[in-house]
Amino acid sequence: MADIIKKWIWEHENYPNFSYDRERLSEKLKRAEYLRGLVSGVLAIANKDELDELEITNLTNEIINTSQIEGEYLRRDSVRDSVAKAINQAYISSEDMSTRHTDNLVALMLDCHRNNELLSVERLHGWHNALFANSGSYEGVKKINIAQFRDYDDMKVIENVFNRAGGIVKYLAPPHLLKKDIDALIKYCNESNADPYIKSALAHLWFVSIHPYDDGNGRISRAIADYVLSRNLKEEHKTYSMSTTIYTKRAEYYEMLDMTTNLHKNRHFDFTNWIDWNIDILISSLEKAHEDVLFIVKKAKFWDKCKMIKLSKGQTMFLDDFINKLSRDRNSEFSNVDYREITNTIPMTANRQIKKLLEDGLIAKVEGKAGRSTSYRILFDAED
Repeated sequence: MADIIKKWIWEHENYPNFSYDRERLSEKLKRAEYLRGLVSGVLAIANKDELDELEITNLTNEIINTSQIEGEYLRRDSVRDSVAKAINQAYISSEDMSTRHTDNLVALMLDCHRNNELLSVERLHGWHNALFANSGSYEGVKKINIAQFRDYDDMKVIENVFNRAGGIVKYLAPPHLLKKDIDALIKYCNESNADPYIKSALAHLWFVSIHPYDDGNGRISRAIADYVLSRNLKEEHKTYSMSTTIYTKRAEYYEMLDMTTNLHKNRHFDFTNWIDWNIDILISSLEKAHEDVLFIVKKAKFWDKCKMIKLSKGQTMFLDDFINKLSRDRNSEFSNVDYREITNTIPMTANRQIKKLLEDGLIAKVEGKAGRSTSYRILFDAED
């Protein structure tokens, strides 16, 4: 009868020995490793400025999206300025938008990504402090303990329906296992020889299952996952952002956690699906990283080509602005109107400058579009 009423994974007799089917994961593990190799191969020909740009973008995205998963929205320019200052000491901004809070979040992310020292309770508390140091010990109207584990048993994850009071209990954290469980998790992160991709997924799940803090458990669990991958794979640069991909699948993420941590739904105490889902997230993140790395290298080569051509101030302004926009949304076409809006030039001047860019082989007309619909695209390399 006792077995019937057990509901949470920490109540299972095999906890925390998370079982999974390695064979089912083998092909995706190979795919992840293959993509990581592709990204590393392109990075090998990138220069420091290109690497800095890639890392600034990915750290910014990671910080913003891991917060958004939990409903906290940060200003991108504030986060980016904090990241840029930390990555490039020569970085200068005409209007520095960084804040103490975003500086702390960057410190957390850089520590979990670049510091390969062993994980410890003190280090976890340092990360937690970085999340809430500027909150005045409050999250909204709720007072929270900062840089210390909860000292009470009744820790529930509640799903509020239509913002009504009460709500559905989605998870009940373990009441008495904190010290023992945290020590075991830290030992696992520091000493386990498990496959890094599997280890990262399980460390993520294990920490969020313990739920040791009043708040911030999701963000710390994703930081631990990032730390495990970075340390075990010996990653030198932040080339991808898993939290960005998770945010696009936020509802699915919470559903996977529910399906995994609830024994009524995970009756066989099997964690293959959770690991499989996390590897899918990593694969998507690495595929995006490969596109981004290729784009950055192409952009650098394009500007090298521009150095041999005498561009006007308006042409340089347009190319710089449009390429930066292109890196964000991949919209590679522009019109005469787009050119005039960016450069603030009259139609005749815009026509002349666009014609010169065509003659210099920096842009080309888009086939099938003529007259008022005429569009152009940037030629990054010979293949374009």
